[in-house]
Amino acid sequence: MIDANKPALNPFWFHECVVLTMPTGRTAVNLREMLQVVREIDASVLSYHLWQSRMSIVHPEVEYTNDFALWAANSLQDIRLAEKLSVIDPFSYEDMEEIREVIAEVLEGYMWDLPSVPWARPGFEFHFCQASTVVLLRSRIVAGTLDEFRSGLSIVGADSIYYHFVDARWRLRKLKTDDFSIWLRDSFGLPELVSAIQGIDVWFSTLEDIRQKILDLIDSYVENPDDYTP
Repeated sequence: MIDANKPALNPFWFHECVVLTMPTGRTAVNLREMLQVVREIDASVLSYHLWQSRMSIVHPEVEYTNDFALWAANSLQDIRLAEKLSVIDPFSYEDMEEIREVIAEVLEGYMWDLPSVPWARPGFEFHFCQASTVVLLRSRIVAGTLDEFRSGLSIVGADSIYYHFVDARWRLRKLKTDDFSIWLRDSFGLPELVSAIQGIDVWFSTLEDIRQKILDLIDSYVENPDDYTP
């Protein structure tokens, strides 16, 4: 049995955040316009539609991993294109310009095989937005032990899950990790637990799904560390 009350060298502060969304005034009504705008817009617009928009949706459709794929499925009624856009993992690239090129290549290559450019119905245009993430540094919830971390994780807002686990995947993309995993590793070791948490798929999980998966992994590891299998 793991001692869940063993003190960490440094506490973990659960930070809250707010994603402030602003319209850009740019829209796309067909696939050619989508390609043109993707090539021209600021990188912050891409990041919003790839992962930041999850903070503005209470129950996101996890079947499609980003707004571009969702628009292709719902507005263009093109499931094949939606699937091609869904497999893009932005956190596997070095910078936003690489991601921009990948999205543009998918759109351009897809149009080559079509007899005509797909259009969205009126009212189903794609509206490009951008956002900035404001992190609230004065945290009210802090953890000094694994048990306190579990308790804190169970009550923090979804915005804290987003900041420390989803947005962190971009901030720490070169390390392929997140804030939770770093603290657990540096404070207690626990390589099997850390590996399992890092393996959670952020794209096909809601923020509440992610919270529950981490809680379940911690409970499983604390109760049966010798027989633990992620």
